[in-house]
Amino acid sequence: MAAGFSAGAGVWSTHFIGMLGYDPGLVVSYNTRLTLLSLMAAILASVVALAFGRWATNSAMAAGAGIVLGLGVAAMHFIGMASIQLPGAFAWDRTLVFASVLIGCSFSAAAFVAFRHRGLKYPNGVAATLLTVAIAGLHFTAMGAVQITPDGAEPASVSGLPRLALASGIAAVMLAILGFAALALFADRMRRANRALRTSETALRISEERLALALDSGSDGLWDWDVATGKVWFSDRSQTMLGYEPAEIEGHVRSLIRLTHPDDIEQSRRQLADHIEGKTKIYECEQRVRNKSGAYTWVLSRGKIVARDATGAPLRIVGTQIDIAARKQAEQQIEYLALYDALTGLPNRTLFWDRLDREMVSAERRGHFFAVLACDLDRFKCVNDSMGHPAGDTLLRKVAERLTAAIREGDTVARLGGDEFAIVLRGLDHPQNSSTTAQQVIDAVKLPFDIEGRAVSVGISIGIALGPQDGCNPDQLFKNADIALYRAKAAGRSTYRYYEPEMDAAIAERNALELDLREAVRLGEFELYYQPIIRLENDMLSGFEALMRWRSPSRGLVSPGDFIPLAEEIGLVVQLGAWALKDACCEAAGWPGDLKVAVNASTVQFAELGLEHAVVTALAASGLPPHRLELEITESVLMSDTESAIRCLHRLRELGVHIALDDFGTGFSSLSYLRRFPFDKIKIDRSFIHEIGNADTAAIVRAIVGLAERLGASITAEGVEDEIQLAHARGEGFTEAQGYLLSKPLSARDALQYARASKDLVA
Repeated sequence: MAAGFSAGAGVWSTHFIGMLGYDPGLVVSYNTRLTLLSLMAAILASVVALAFGRWATNSAMAAGAGIVLGLGVAAMHFIGMASIQLPGAFAWDRTLVFASVLIGCSFSAAAFVAFRHRGLKYPNGVAATLLTVAIAGLHFTAMGAVQITPDGAEPASVSGLPRLALASGIAAVMLAILGFAALALFADRMRRANRALRTSETALRISEERLALALDSGSDGLWDWDVATGKVWFSDRSQTMLGYEPAEIEGHVRSLIRLTHPDDIEQSRRQLADHIEGKTKIYECEQRVRNKSGAYTWVLSRGKIVARDATGAPLRIVGTQIDIAARKQAEQQIEYLALYDALTGLPNRTLFWDRLDREMVSAERRGHFFAVLACDLDRFKCVNDSMGHPAGDTLLRKVAERLTAAIREGDTVARLGGDEFAIVLRGLDHPQNSSTTAQQVIDAVKLPFDIEGRAVSVGISIGIALGPQDGCNPDQLFKNADIALYRAKAAGRSTYRYYEPEMDAAIAERNALELDLREAVRLGEFELYYQPIIRLENDMLSGFEALMRWRSPSRGLVSPGDFIPLAEEIGLVVQLGAWALKDACCEAAGWPGDLKVAVNASTVQFAELGLEHAVVTALAASGLPPHRLELEITESVLMSDTESAIRCLHRLRELGVHIALDDFGTGFSSLSYLRRFPFDKIKIDRSFIHEIGNADTAAIVRAIVGLAERLGASITAEGVEDEIQLAHARGEGFTEAQGYLLSKPLSARDALQYARASKDLVA
């Protein structure tokens, strides 16, 4: 209001001072009512414009406030002109009148916009300049728009304000302007001071509230120690965090000593002394403190000397006490997870290597023996794949329990990952004593496990390296134990083997073969050969067995017996098996008649659950009718997961594919499988054919042939190499035969020619 009065009255005074300086050569007076009305118009427009401008939130609203001021100044000007009384007539130029109003409004709007513009370096100066141009431009343009024409009449008696009275009034208004300006300035300063005071009071109140909240409900306890008297003030929180009531703990330093864990007192004193001597900026100590229940909990005590005497001795120490029990528990959990296997609770690889390293140092210092056992479960993958990972995890936990029970106290059994375990046997009197523990472990693991109500049997293979004779460092020692483990697996699994230096050469050859095999798969160095199968009743060709060969640039033609077991071990047999199925079916599709093609299926292909897809894909890609494909499986397929394998075989048989049991007689449970699945063909292993001239062997073969006939299956003699074996096979009632006597395996091209020749012979 004060600013609006000052602005409006100032503009009004400017106008009428200009009018006093104008001498038209006539007697001039001013209408009192209109003169006051022009003053009120100027003041009212200024108040409205300033209020509107203060509330403006954008440039458009600010410009609107400027237009209000411009219109108010124009109204003041023209009302003031109308208050002039003189003997003459006024004539107005409408164009200039409009121009004057436009100048006043536009420059005034620009002034208000400039005032709130934060991008200008001097917004106040720019706004003041524009406002001056607006008022002056409006006034002088409007003055140029009026023309006074004297009418020659005699001057009338003065009924309005004479010039002297107007001048006196203007002077009074100017004084009022100064007064109101001073009042406005004072009011603004007071408002700012009050706002700052309220802000300080609010900040102080909030700070006090926060301090009170921190003291009352924060996690930190406070203590204040008068060193000279030994008295200590404990905050309520520092006592309640330990389960005590406020003021229940005696306010003396002896209470701190009494409650601190005996093992932590010396550390606390040492760190306090370091702070008093200036070695550390603050006293800081993690220690265990006894709570009211008698148990110890971890706290972090921090403190600082706040007063010393003239000699520098501490007078007062204040500090905090923070409950860090949860953090300590988390740290211990993290430390546990870093050193122990989360599934079994056994030491993990990190802790195993640490203990192995310590045992090697101890053995070198004391001169005793120790052993490292590398252990790997047998048939674990079959359990995991058939029963699921939860069942596999349960099995691993139970195995861990049995391993722990089988070793001595002080020895270490660790889980290195998957189904791989390791054992460190400490302080052996004799190196061979490790064999006793190894056999105990094997015996413990081979007992059936109860997993989800099912009896599950696995085994464990163990490789043993003796320290320090089998390795000069932990890495070498464990590597040699791992080499011995490979030898144990090759020996039939569920057994143990000691490391021997010559094993290195065998492992090196195995590793080289693995590298070459992986490269061969990538480059496609494999091909199929086809061995004819002859129907004995008419000596005609009934089909071929597809046999995989690896033609290596460096090794030459490699037999499947040399690389298929390795391919199964490293997981490449699934890829190779799918390729063999597809290639054999495509080749067989070009043979004349209904000749069959037999393809071997690996145990691993069944375990990976991809065999059915591979069969369907191969048949679809080749167009070969399903009844012309024969899958040959061994008993090991059924031994790994009987129910799952038999369901898969039934689905393939329903598709039309023939199923043959290969190498019959080499296992120990063949008869039970013959009862559970109706095989289309049984292939007698070559070992029986070689001994078929022996009466006992012949009796066994005769029984198998009879069993096959009762089951409606054909029976094939494998590995027929001479006429005597062929004659016995005919005499014992075999349906088919194959072997080098009849034909060696042929390339795809030669097999096609052989098939065509057989057809021509029949024709």
